[in-house]
Amino acid sequence: MAIQKTEAILLKKKDFRETSFILTFFTKDFGKIDGILKGARGVRPRSDANPIFFSLDQVVFYEKKTGGISIISQCEAQEVFLNILKEWARTSSAYYMLELADVFTEAGDKSEDVFDSLYNSFRFLDSGKEAGSITRLFEIKLLTALGLWPGAEYFKLTKGAMSSVMHFEKESWKSASNMKLTKDVNKEIQGITGKIIEENLDRPLKTIRFL
Repeated sequence: MAIQKTEAILLKKKDFRETSFILTFFTKDFGKIDGILKGARGVRPRSDANPIFFSLDQVVFYEKKTGGISIISQCEAQEVFLNILKEWARTSSAYYMLELADVFTEAGDKSEDVFDSLYNSFRFLDSGKEAGSITRLFEIKLLTALGLWPGAEYFKLTKGAMSSVMHFEKESWKSASNMKLTKDVNKEIQGITGKIIEENLDRPLKTIRFL
């Protein structure tokens, strides 16, 4: 087993036995990985094993060449986006993004664009940007990275929605995150992104009811 070190964002976690977690991360260098983190729970949890949502982590893991569950030896937060938890709209949007990234990717699928979309979404949600706009931006960037986005010209949109979608497509995260969508434009864009997402899933998203 090779020892690997990378930046990662936690997608899912569940308890395993008395002191461990089974974790799913989307990593910068290896895509999605599943792993067991031992000693992270209980009376005396390890100081270098603290998996939390909405943070940029550094993880060290033993990569299994045949796939399957890896052994995670370290998980330490490098940046924590605590402001996401201060407002329900931002919290629910962030959980929705984690679920989208999870259901649309397979273990071992590497994509720096997917990783960057998660990381930048959390950064800008944490900085106080409007949750609806960041969510629409994330959807478009994610669908583009996955090859599922047909382009703004494919849709019949109002002038305001078309301009916003084209801005999201072409601009950097820093520039695009400054755009504020009106309620009507947000709803219009959500209609087209939601339809593409629904058409490419075999089950409803668990987090969609919170949005």
